[in-house]
Amino acid sequence: MSDLPTFDDVAALPAVFVEKVAADQIDENGHMNIRHYFEYGSGAVWKTTVALGVDDDYIDDRGMSFFTVEQHIRYFGEMRVGNRFTVHQRLLERSNRALHAMAFVLDRERSKLACTFELVYVHVDMAERESTDIPDDIAKALDRLITENDALGWAAPVCGAMGVRR
Repeated sequence: MSDLPTFDDVAALPAVFVEKVAADQIDENGHMNIRHYFEYGSGAVWKTTVALGVDDDYIDDRGMSFFTVEQHIRYFGEMRVGNRFTVHQRLLERSNRALHAMAFVLDRERSKLACTFELVYVHVDMAERESTDIPDDIAKALDRLITENDALGWAAPVCGAMGVRR
């Protein structure tokens, strides 16, 4: 029995990116290079926080943002030039100052999970460059999405070595 969600489980999450592997994303081994998985995985979670209110105005006007402090990538299949893929995200948990999330890369050619990208963000005061509490409005938006994601009926395949500290 696998600890991984099925293709259909992940596909039920909204796609943040719908892409095709380009020739310039291919490395010397003939598949999409690690840096692109990182770009799409981190980008999917970031776009979600932007949609929840942590946008340029939030950073400029409120002087706060999220910094990535830890990440873990797992690969389950190659993505080759021309392969279609989608990227989906899921928020897992949060504390007063941190957020634990995942992104999933789905190989649309083979209908399988190609990669998981797990990360922890820390909420930061941009002037002090120190962690600070997540404001109530952003915390409520994160909690709403975490609750929706918890109701999906499948456990996120976390690495077990990272998460939020309480």
